Amino acid sequence: MKPVLPMSVPVDRVRMIRRSIRCFLFGLMGAVPLFGVGAAILALRLQRQLAEEAGEPARRSAVNGATLVACALVLMFRCYDQAGLVLALGILLSAVQGWLLSRQYRRMEPVEWNPARHLAWWGAGLAYAGLNLSVTMVLLLIESAIPHR
Repeated sequence: MKPVLPMSVPVDRVRMIRRSIRCFLFGLMGAVPLFGVGAAILALRLQRQLAEEAGEPARRSAVNGATLVACALVLMFRCYDQAGLVLALGILLSAVQGWLLSRQYRRMEPVEWNPARHLAWWGAGLAYAGLNLSVTMVLLLIESAIPHR
């Protein structure tokens, strides 16, 4: 007897396309440092939900690992009083995360077809860039508020 495969849940493609566009718009708003943190978090959450709905694994371990490494380097540069290097690192981190996301986008093929899939990934990339620049700006503000010896 052949094993019976479970029925897949039908996906509303119009809803998926609209959510992809919404994810891009949230990512675009989230790219604004400090003011767009809430929108960036919404964009990342929506992109993860879209990936699960489309049947593609949303792996963020490399992107999140780059964030942890950058935070450690930022603290190290802060100890040596190098604000310019902290800013350069924030920009460089955004570029590295964008490159890692583009590699993941090209490698994965979703089960469900979504013609606006690239917009969701762009939204996630812009959201990560906004979050990185927000953290960098907060660290620079803290740096400027602390009196130097």
